[in-house]
Amino acid sequence: VELRIPEVKKPEPIKKEEPKEDWNKEVKHEKFEMIKACIENDIPVYLDGPAGSGKNYTLEQISWELGLEFYFTNSVQQEYKLTGFIDAGGVYHETEFYKAFKNGGIFFLDEMDASIPEVLVLLNAAIANRYFEFPNGKIKAHKNFRVVAAGNTVGSGADDMYTGRLVLDQATLDRFAIIDFDYDRNIEMHISKNNTELVDFVEELRNIANTNGIRATFSYRCISMVTKLEKAGMELKEVLMITVFKGMTKDTINCFSCFTHV
Repeated sequence: VELRIPEVKKPEPIKKEEPKEDWNKEVKHEKFEMIKACIENDIPVYLDGPAGSGKNYTLEQISWELGLEFYFTNSVQQEYKLTGFIDAGGVYHETEFYKAFKNGGIFFLDEMDASIPEVLVLLNAAIANRYFEFPNGKIKAHKNFRVVAAGNTVGSGADDMYTGRLVLDQATLDRFAIIDFDYDRNIEMHISKNNTELVDFVEELRNIANTNGIRATFSYRCISMVTKLEKAGMELKEVLMITVFKGMTKDTINCFSCFTHV
């Protein structure tokens, strides 16, 4: 009698899948909690930082967490854009400031350092008194009314990078907690899909520009565009020319030694 021993198959080793990065997950700026604490405690905030550093989006994130409406206004050049106005038919036209003041919410005045001084005097009064004389009558500030402003300078006026900025008086600055809001490396890594080489490259470009007084902005938008176009198969040098060094002369581009090694 021939005995047949059945073959025993060894179980295949279980492959452990490494957790995938959730690229849709929101990343918070390193100053998120600091800004949020000021807003929760009704302290007006002034964010000082370069263009494209994500000030607007961070404040939207905070408004979602706190359950507050978010009202946005860019630099104000006429008083009525803050106060509103009554037209010839007797109808009052509301502004974002009016809505936030009356109903509660975060009023964000971006580029405050590019707004006319007369407007800032009115804003100072509203913050200090908690009531405001609008064209349609006096209104008391809602208990959840909050003010955040932002600019590219700390009220020192125009410089080589931001030529249209005005000097802010101390009465205005004294009402705000001033927070330095720069580019955040964690956000850059998230945008670039963890491309350390690209993030280091952009940071080096900023350092060279600051050292040599070159007027150039290398924001999150640059990183985002490079990441998308590289994935689409475009040659890297071409991508950098149209997204990072756009509008620069050859002499200016040659100042960035790191680019010649790409």
